[in-house]
Amino acid sequence: MNNKMVLGILSVYAIILCGVLGFQLLQSNAIISAPSNSEEVAIEDRLDSAVVIYENSPVMMVNKAQMLIDKGDAAMVPIIENQTVYVPVIFFQSAYNAAASEDLSSCTATIRLDNQALVLDRKTADLVDSSKEKDIEYNNKVFIRNGGIYVPVEIFAEAFDKHIYYYDNLVIISDMKNAFTDTESTDFINSLKSQVNDLPYVANEENMKEISKVGTPGNILNQINSNNDDTGNKEITPVQLLENKDSNTIKTSEGYIYYASGDNLYILNPSMDKPEIISTIKLENNFKGEKVYVQNNTLVVVGNKENTPSAENIENEIIFTHSSIAYVYDITDKTKAVKLKELEIEGYYENSVQNNEFIYILTKTPITELSKNGHYYPPSYRDSIMGQDVQLLSYEQMQYFPEGNGKDYTIVSSININDVTAPSELKTYLCAGENIYMSNNNIYIAKDRYNAFDSNENIENTFIYRLGLLNGKIYTSGKGNVKGYVPDKNSMNEYSGYFRLASQYKKKGANKLITNVYILNNNLEICGFANEIVSGAEIDTAIFSKNMLFITPAQNSQSIYSVDLTEPTNPRGNGVIRISNGNLLIYTYDENHILTVDNGSNKLCINLYDISDKDTPVMPYSEELGRGNIETSMFKDTLSFYFDKEKNIFTLPVTIYENDKKQNVTFNGGYVYKIDLDDGFERVGSLTLPNNDAVIRPFKYNGKIYNFMSNTAVIADYDDLENIKEYTFE
Repeated sequence: MNNKMVLGILSVYAIILCGVLGFQLLQSNAIISAPSNSEEVAIEDRLDSAVVIYENSPVMMVNKAQMLIDKGDAAMVPIIENQTVYVPVIFFQSAYNAAASEDLSSCTATIRLDNQALVLDRKTADLVDSSKEKDIEYNNKVFIRNGGIYVPVEIFAEAFDKHIYYYDNLVIISDMKNAFTDTESTDFINSLKSQVNDLPYVANEENMKEISKVGTPGNILNQINSNNDDTGNKEITPVQLLENKDSNTIKTSEGYIYYASGDNLYILNPSMDKPEIISTIKLENNFKGEKVYVQNNTLVVVGNKENTPSAENIENEIIFTHSSIAYVYDITDKTKAVKLKELEIEGYYENSVQNNEFIYILTKTPITELSKNGHYYPPSYRDSIMGQDVQLLSYEQMQYFPEGNGKDYTIVSSININDVTAPSELKTYLCAGENIYMSNNNIYIAKDRYNAFDSNENIENTFIYRLGLLNGKIYTSGKGNVKGYVPDKNSMNEYSGYFRLASQYKKKGANKLITNVYILNNNLEICGFANEIVSGAEIDTAIFSKNMLFITPAQNSQSIYSVDLTEPTNPRGNGVIRISNGNLLIYTYDENHILTVDNGSNKLCINLYDISDKDTPVMPYSEELGRGNIETSMFKDTLSFYFDKEKNIFTLPVTIYENDKKQNVTFNGGYVYKIDLDDGFERVGSLTLPNNDAVIRPFKYNGKIYNFMSNTAVIADYDDLENIKEYTFE
């Protein structure tokens, strides 16, 4: 470079750099500080002039404050390749208030700091100030990834006199030489990891509004109506899985049956011909029991409660319009249950599971439902062990998912069955979204993150966040990454220590959707992969059984794509099963046979398929139950299905009408079928149900099948199906 060119460059940069200081002062810190009252570990004063980052994490610490590298794009994360740490250009702006810019067309980046400018391209790195230009030896070049230019941290450190310290995936960039050593304590490093490799904190209302993109409270009623559709007009899912799920509202323990119906819970002794009511627990009005747990002599009922506003409630600031409630009882004396605890959480009950002696409850609350005097407020709860006062789940303690895109608070709480006097643990998350899957041990949240999986294809990906559930605690336990987006929560499943999911993406050049299947191990690393299971169609339904996945495309519901998951490290697409032109219910009888219920062609059929050759399924047996005037409620409520594998008997609820217009019910009940791989179907009995509108919950106990509905049970003896009795609870 000749002297005239150098002087020209210096003149330009002298002008540019005059505005650098002013620009830096205008830069605002990105979100967001960790809570001052959280359980923090001691962080030494050496971090006052340091930046801490972690590989693939959008969260960093700047002078002890937790922030996002790019609050507008969670795909901007540090990358470690060939033992070199790279960061996106936006990092320097967020962490150092530097004036940073990039040009993707020429792959050029400029970082202006301390009256100097570092200019990098794929070949050179130059440091320029008002009087000179300095070439920096440049072995590790910039490159484009995740839609931005990535710069080696070492080059930045050399240019601006920073010092770098490495601790595996964690990196500290300090202004001070010898501020850290290679032998920092494990506790100290782990404390840093927990803050830069975890979810960031919301901290305050303004940050909440920015993260969730929710506007200032206005016409809240309209917002609520737009978020919640209570019309009940839900479309039937074309393909669904049938399986023997534990009945949520019916449990048995030590010879007793516990049955929740609405705001009543019945304790029954089934040892007699007709079950004897031992006692009835009257729950609160407007409460609907969703799940029952019994362990030793402790009973837990979890469900939803809709509260009616009253002058007394308003005066006492009891403002829970909707509540997710858990009632805990001592049932040592079955005739007189004693309430031990009541946990009420503001919001809607979503799900719950039991993990050893702990019950975990998942609650969701729309942000727009929680506002007062022109402000939003976080959800609240009441734990009777701590008194009747309402406790606020503060923004300072609330974490969020860096991708944003959600208008709800998600609350996870726990109850210790063995020690109900212990206060409940509660954690709140912002923007978890709709794709939440809850297993007995974990909660998985799928978040779309665009331009972050493969820069060559420049397509979206999904981050899988895992919340661990252990010993009553709720904590971030890992995250993974797969190509594409997850269509819905039914496309995710945990089984036998593996997390399984189906995702879709638009293939470059082909302009068509591709469906892949991923298997993730306990570290949420991809250990199994099946490519292009479905091509050119959106996923309508994805249903997992033990060792199978069935995928139905929206454009062709007559075709079902099957995936064999028997070998987790080698999932295999087994071909296309074309078996229906209507809605379909699938029960996986064994790895080579499926039982289906099919309402295509204006008739109701049950079929048995041999799918050992997945591309050419064979239907050895089929039975038509009726045409036009018959239907089954199972397409709307799969929990009304029960298959007794011991006797190869299953119940199928049916309603028969007088004519094809579905007028005048002539039969409402259940057909009982026996299935044999050699002989096919045989109807061995029927159950007449007394209530045409009741929700049926089958339950097997002591050789009998109970069909519970509302305050009635129809009981049949499997060994004598003519012996059918009806019992109404008083």
